[in-house]
Amino acid sequence: MAQAGIANHGRTILNAIRDSGNLKLVSCFDIHGAANEGVAREFGARPASNFEELVGNPDVEAIALVTPNHLHAAQLRTAAAAGKHVFVEKPIANTVAEAREMIDLMRSAGLVLMTGHNTRRRRVFRRAKLLLQEGVLGKIVAVEANLSRPAGLQPGLPAWKADPSKCALLPMMQLGIHFIDTISYLLQPVQRVSCFAANTLMPGSVFDSTAAILQLESGIPVSLTSYYVSADAYFLRIYGTEGTLHCFPTRMKLELLRNGELAETREEDFSAEGSESYILQMREFGECVRSGKTPETGGEEGIRALAVIEAMVASVTKRSVVEVDEILKT
Repeated sequence: MAQAGIANHGRTILNAIRDSGNLKLVSCFDIHGAANEGVAREFGARPASNFEELVGNPDVEAIALVTPNHLHAAQLRTAAAAGKHVFVEKPIANTVAEAREMIDLMRSAGLVLMTGHNTRRRRVFRRAKLLLQEGVLGKIVAVEANLSRPAGLQPGLPAWKADPSKCALLPMMQLGIHFIDTISYLLQPVQRVSCFAANTLMPGSVFDSTAAILQLESGIPVSLTSYYVSADAYFLRIYGTEGTLHCFPTRMKLELLRNGELAETREEDFSAEGSESYILQMREFGECVRSGKTPETGGEEGIRALAVIEAMVASVTKRSVVEVDEILKT
């Protein structure tokens, strides 16, 4: 396969391709030519001078798009026209309309489309899913989550991330969307959204601090916050009538109640996980290309998560509650 975009997170995906066991990097492309040639040498691949050359390589069966959000739709069109399967990093596209076009195009061409929502594959969330299926928390009553990082305070932020036309609602589009997909996986899809956002520090009009109240299909309320100008935060808590589950990147704490009082605490450590979720993701992509199976996080999962972000944008603009299905119908 080939990959477009090799810097930063692109490196994570390159390594996952290498370690997948069923994929091989044949070619790569990045706008930074020297870096692209260096990666090509390291992986024994062919450096492409442009995206069209990358896609046109007859030895390439599939393309990984680890590129800015606003480029995904056009790049996928080119890849689909060349008969290539596509792995696209989240978010699937810049808009729901683009995402729907991408899904329809790949489906009609009989090609595999996978969206890079790796977070649900982390050990902590796979374990959380099992505990929820076992009913250890009793009836679920609420969810609370925060995924933030100080990228807006640090040098080197790509200009497109601070451009609302290319990356709407920056923290949620780049960070919070991980938990939107994961909550859908663990419990149910989001049905409606109310969101607040502010520009607190970053230059221009970009929103760098966001908070949303979501409601799942069953009515369960979710509090989701995401900031681009704060210290790192990464937690997801699920509250039930019989306990609370605290999920962190590499560990979990389960607090069990008896008659409403804390009766037992259990902790599990997942620090040995490393990059496993990315490796599993890319291995599954390879399996789907070979078998024609639909990926766990395919186009529909990608568009559903993106629709929640668009609903948040609409909520901020209209100062109202927005139904996700209304966004999906547009």
